[in-house]
Parts: sequence; structure tokens; C-alpha cells
Amino acid sequence: MTLRVLDRRRFCTQLLGACAAAGWAGLPSAPALAATGPHAAVVSQQAGTVSLIDVDKARVAQSFQVPRVPAALAAAPDGRLFVSHPDLGRVSLLDVTSGTVTLEIPVGKEPFGLAVASAGADSGANVLVTDWSADALLRLDAATGKETGRAAVGRSPAHVVVDKRRQLAYVADRESNTVSIVDTERMERLGVVPVGTAPFALALSPEGDALYVGNVRSNDLSVVDTIARRETSRVPAGLMPYGVAVTPDGARVLVTNQQNGGLTVIEPGAPEKILRARIGVFPEGIALASPSRALVADWAEDEVLIVELPTLQVIERIHVGAGPRGIVMLSA
Repeated sequence: MTLRVLDRRRFCTQLLGACAAAGWAGLPSAPALAATGPHAAVVSQQAGTVSLIDVDKARVAQSFQVPRVPAALAAAPDGRLFVSHPDLGRVSLLDVTSGTVTLEIPVGKEPFGLAVASAGADSGANVLVTDWSADALLRLDAATGKETGRAAVGRSPAHVVVDKRRQLAYVADRESNTVSIVDTERMERLGVVPVGTAPFALALSPEGDALYVGNVRSNDLSVVDTIARRETSRVPAGLMPYGVAVTPDGARVLVTNQQNGGLTVIEPGAPEKILRARIGVFPEGIALASPSRALVADWAEDEVLIVELPTLQVIERIHVGAGPRGIVMLSA
């Protein structure tokens, strides 16, 4: 079962039972999202919803029903959202302007992590999907959902990030304790980097020369030199680092700590400077809304937290559907 990726598996399984029995039904059309100010999308696993957040107004602008037990999401250049459903073996496409799921795509065995990758000047975008049970990275055409390639990676691949300039994808191989490097054009595994125990979340530096890997069982952050393709340091990152983000200037790496409700902020250097603050109960996904604000999904409280980075204080709490996990920023 795909929810074994959470260490609170039994708890989640019980809570999701009612959702699974309820099935899914689409919502009626919704008005187009206003193209002013920063907006984010958050996926709520238990509720089976995707909520669009108006960051400046600190409120849910719209909320859409999607097929049951969604896990992760990625934003396509045309404004659609790709949502993974590991229990269903599907990826769905959500058109936020109409509020409808326009396509449900059978994908592999247990699709989980998602990322959007460019396909070159003459082609549209591709969507990369990790297949937790097949130990593979799949490439889909963003317009049609057709699989256009796959690459073997390590065991139980979780999240994936993309360096579009170099056409490289980095995959967290959770049960192999490695990161796989994949050429997204040829869908070929180019290398493997050993990291900490149970790598899960990933983030790239602005220049793409450093990869930050949250290791959920060794409670640390691996820093990988992507040019040399090796781990250069490992930094204590709090209990169960579950989400990772990097500020636009690359000066701070933000790590959510699922097991102690914390946010760890690491300033790379020699030595690294580490700050910690308690922000919630079960923080998971994290995204940068601006250089000074972060959005964090708090699973246990059914909230998205707006955190002011200079002070590490929660300045707003936004209620969303039950079990929020992943969060991404949308283009204005």
C-alpha cells in the first residue's frame, strides 16, 4: 500500500478507509483563478481535494475535488495541475480554470512524486513521475498523458526534482539510501549518489549546483555537489525532515520536521548555521511564496501555515481539506 511511505502508516490507513469507501465525484465548474498576486496549490490526502490559496489574502480562493487519496502534485506551464494517486495507479490532470479533472491517466504501479520538465524548444513540457513499486522514473507528455520514456532508479523512489537547464532529474531512492541522476531527454540513469538513511524530499539551489536531500530516518540533510556528483556534507536537520525548500538567493535551506512540529533553517557554509522553531504539529510540504515567506502544509491541523522567515513566526493559518501534504506555487 502506498501510504507506507509515511511512518504513521497504520494511523493513515484507518483514517483513509472512510475516504476510499466514499468514492469520488467532480465538482461543478468554478470561475477562473485571478492572475494577481502569488497563489499556491495544496493537495489534501484524506479529503481528496486540491485547494488554491491566495497568499496575500491568506485564504482559500477555490477548492476542487479530485480522485481519492491524492499524494503529490506539480504545476504544468499551461496552468493545469498534475496530481498523483498511488493507491489508484493513476495521475490526474486538474484544470483550475474550470475546476474539473480533465484526464485520468493509468501510470505504472504506484505513481508518487511529480515534477515538470522541459522537452526542448520544439516540444511541449514533460511530466516526470516516480513509480514507488516499480523502482522507476516515468516520463509523460504533459498534453496527452502518454508515457514517452522510463528509467530504472533505486528502490522505492519518492520525490523528484528537475534541473531544466541541464536536463537532469534527481530522484530520492528511499529504500536504497541513494539519489539517482537521470538524463530527462534520453531517460537514462547517469549516476547514483549515496546519501543518508531514507531520502525523501529534495530541493535544488538556484544555480543547480547543490542538491539538498532530506533523510527521514537519519534525521539529517545531505548536501550533494551536482557537478562532482557526490555528497559533500551531512547536516543535522531535526526529527524526520519531510519537506525541503531553498530561498531564491540560495542563502537558506528550509526543512520541515514532521515528528516534532518544527522548521529547521540551515544557512550553508563552513560551518553551517542552524536555526530551529516550532511551527505546527505535523508539518510536511513546504514552498517559498516570496523571499521572506514560506508556506507549510500541516497534516494534523488541516492547515497551511504562512511563516515569516526573518522571525520564523507563523503569521497566518489557513484551513484546508483534511490531511494536507504537498504544496506548490503557481504562476501568476
